[in-house]
Amino acid sequence: MDVGISGYQWVLLEKLNPAPQELKERFGEVFAQVLYNRKIIFDKDFSENYIIPELKNLIKPSYFYSLEEIAIKLVDSIKKKKRIVIYGDYDADGITSTALLYNFFRDIKYPVKYYIPSRFTEGYGLNKDAIRTISQEADVLIVVDSGTNAIEELFYAKALGLEVFVLDHHEPSDFWKDKDPLKFEEKINIINPKFYPDEVINPMFKHLATVGIAFYLISVIRRLLEIDIKLRNYLDIVAIGTVSDLVPMSFINRVMVKTGIEEINKNKRIGISKLREVSSLNKDINTQDIAFMIGPRINAAGRLADAKKSVKILITNDETKATILANELESLNRKRQKITDTVVREAESQIQNYPYDNAIVLAKENWHGGVVGIVAGKLTEKYKIPTVVLSINNGKAVGSARSVAKVNIYKALNRCKDIFEKFGGHAAAAGLTIKSEKIEEFRYRLNKSVEEVAEEKPWAVKEVDMEVPLSYWNISKVKQIYTLAPFGEKNPYPKFLDRNLRVDHFFVATKNLVILNLKDQNKRFFVCKWWKGSDLIHSISVGCLVDIVYIPEIDNYKGIEEVSFVIEDLKIVK
Repeated sequence: MDVGISGYQWVLLEKLNPAPQELKERFGEVFAQVLYNRKIIFDKDFSENYIIPELKNLIKPSYFYSLEEIAIKLVDSIKKKKRIVIYGDYDADGITSTALLYNFFRDIKYPVKYYIPSRFTEGYGLNKDAIRTISQEADVLIVVDSGTNAIEELFYAKALGLEVFVLDHHEPSDFWKDKDPLKFEEKINIINPKFYPDEVINPMFKHLATVGIAFYLISVIRRLLEIDIKLRNYLDIVAIGTVSDLVPMSFINRVMVKTGIEEINKNKRIGISKLREVSSLNKDINTQDIAFMIGPRINAAGRLADAKKSVKILITNDETKATILANELESLNRKRQKITDTVVREAESQIQNYPYDNAIVLAKENWHGGVVGIVAGKLTEKYKIPTVVLSINNGKAVGSARSVAKVNIYKALNRCKDIFEKFGGHAAAAGLTIKSEKIEEFRYRLNKSVEEVAEEKPWAVKEVDMEVPLSYWNISKVKQIYTLAPFGEKNPYPKFLDRNLRVDHFFVATKNLVILNLKDQNKRFFVCKWWKGSDLIHSISVGCLVDIVYIPEIDNYKGIEEVSFVIEDLKIVK
């Protein structure tokens, strides 16, 4: 068993699931294996149209069951000039979905308003007070990134005379088991691809974030209204929401994200351009830049203040306003980082005497509700087991769960749902509300349910595509691998293993970066970057032998391309 210095077990996918010979003959051994390791998100015949994401090959809306029928109803409301309010959410997917729809309606010169609930006073999803207020100034309510399971609130909106359209990608609750959403209730229209079996809807639509569903909806509205408007212009917003929401980077999402990144790099939308400035992103960006730089700043407003700031920066055409908003989001993100560090330290102090082995549940009065999800993620990364972090206020605990590769946290939490006041989510992350008096019972039950739903131990693994020596790579081979970009959830950066490399020299380049010079058995030298290696640098020494898990990449310095390597993990051999 290979266990890296990080504590993760390395799982060599080529041993578990070797690529078929036919695929190797078509693509070469390495690319074939990398492709086969991702077969779930690619077309089964691995046709070139699915491997290389081009906008012209985007799956047509006609394959999105229920979309056309519901779009026709919304277009009817538009033609009748009904008043529309968009009800968003305070995370990146909800924010970008709201901004996308607002921009589209403005571009077709149809006035709409939007509403984003407060994380702190209203909580997640629809609420009756907001619906009542909205009903006084709207005829149509478009709910994005929530609503699928808000049955009581949907009926309340209908009773107030609103026609409701829900765009959502969250898992439907048991309520929907024997119901057809299309025939469910007049004036309640729900577009959620997860309602339908694969025989009815192309399964790739189930991977869409809500912002992707919104994009497909406007594509149908554009056709029905016979409007000449370029849909490509909205894909920058789609890319941010899709990457930030960690949905699978399968074909549809790869197409939209790739094209969206191209649009972002053109600096056409002033708000995104200003966000890039405050993030010091003065190069062409990629999915990692969205995930770690742009997305957190979009999310910062909803975590600490008012998420409408993030909507505003995505809809403004005013450079001065965009600059002010970008600086505000940068300031909020720095504040969020400090609060997160404080909560992590306090949470760590609770873990020292923690009684259970399979899951961590931590809670404290007045932990900041906007950062508990981030803290849960950091602790999951460190301790390699699912973690729930809860903030207690007035006898009620609200928090977030994060999980590891082989534990579906939604299934584990579902076995405890009788003690929750509210809960929802997916395999990797979830949110919940519980009375504080039930927390200890929850700790015990979650520890049991995690073991019941989990795959075989160890749960925390680092999947490695195959064993390939550093000496294999040249520029053309690396570029071939990167045709599978954009990378993201379920389509990770390809990782490889090389063994018995001697550490010739190393030094700490920056606070978070270590540079290692490694020598293979044929005395060839390779320079490797090791991000976050400074925390573990005391474990290695010059002359020791290491096995490494690495990602090949291409550096471009002053127009000169060269292959470089990023170390993901290493193991000391001797």
